[in-house]
Amino acid sequence: MFIYFDIIRFSFLRFFTYPFEILATVLKRIIEIIFLVLFWSIYIKSSGANVSIPQITAYFLIAMGVADLTMSRWGALGSVIGSMVKSGQISNYMIKPTSLIPTLYSLAQGRNGMRLILAFINIIIGIYIMPPNSPVSVIIFLLFLVNAFAISFAYNIFEGTLFLHFVDAYGIRNSIQNFMRILTGAMVPLYLFPSPLKEILRFSPFPSMVYLPASSLNITQFSGGVLTDISIGLIWGVVLNLLAFSLWNHSMKKYEAVGI
Repeated sequence: MFIYFDIIRFSFLRFFTYPFEILATVLKRIIEIIFLVLFWSIYIKSSGANVSIPQITAYFLIAMGVADLTMSRWGALGSVIGSMVKSGQISNYMIKPTSLIPTLYSLAQGRNGMRLILAFINIIIGIYIMPPNSPVSVIIFLLFLVNAFAISFAYNIFEGTLFLHFVDAYGIRNSIQNFMRILTGAMVPLYLFPSPLKEILRFSPFPSMVYLPASSLNITQFSGGVLTDISIGLIWGVVLNLLAFSLWNHSMKKYEAVGI
C-alpha cells in the first residue's frame, strides 16, 4: 500500500525541478476562474437570473476544485494511460510487482500534484465565500463527491482504453473532454441549461461528476430530489466501473506489449 504513496511522492517531485511550472499552473488557474466568473456574471445579469456574484464565484471555485480532485475535467489518469500505451512504457509497469491500475493512478496523482493542491484551495475558498447552510449540507456534499470519484474513475479508464484500440486517440479524447466540460457543469452551471435538456441530463452520469457536488452545499435536507440524485449517481458509478473494467480487461488481453 505504501508503495503507491511513494509513487505519488516521486512523481510530484518533478515540480520542484521546474519551479516556473508551479507559477504557470497557479496563474492559469486564476485567469481561468476570473474569465468564467466575468463571462457568466455578464450573462446572468443580462438574462435576469436570480444568481449573485458570490454564488457564481463560489460555484466555479468548488466546481473546478471537484473536477481536478476527481480527474473529471482533464482526464489525468486517461492521459497517463494514453501516453504510456503510445510510448510503450506501460509494458515496464505490467511486469512490476504492483497492480497496474493503482500504479498508473498514483502516477497521475503525482504528475498532477499542483492541480490537486489548487483543487483543495479552490474548494476551501469557495466554502468560505458561500458557507454550508447546515451540517447536512456537508454530508450531502461528501456523498455527491464519492459518486463523482466513482464515475470520473470509470470515465478515465474508458478514455485510457481508447489508446489500446486507436493508433492516435488524442483527437477523439479531446473531443470527448470538450463535451464533458460542458455537460458536467465544469464550464457552465447546469441550471442555466434550457428545458428539457437539464431535466434529461439529470438522469445521466454527467451532473454527478461536477455540478451536483459543487451546488450541494446550499441544500439543507435529504429531500426526495436529493435522494434521487444520489441514487442515480450511485447506480451510474457501479454500472460504469463494471463496464470500464470489463472493457479494460478485454483490451489488455489483446494488447501486444513492447519494450522491457
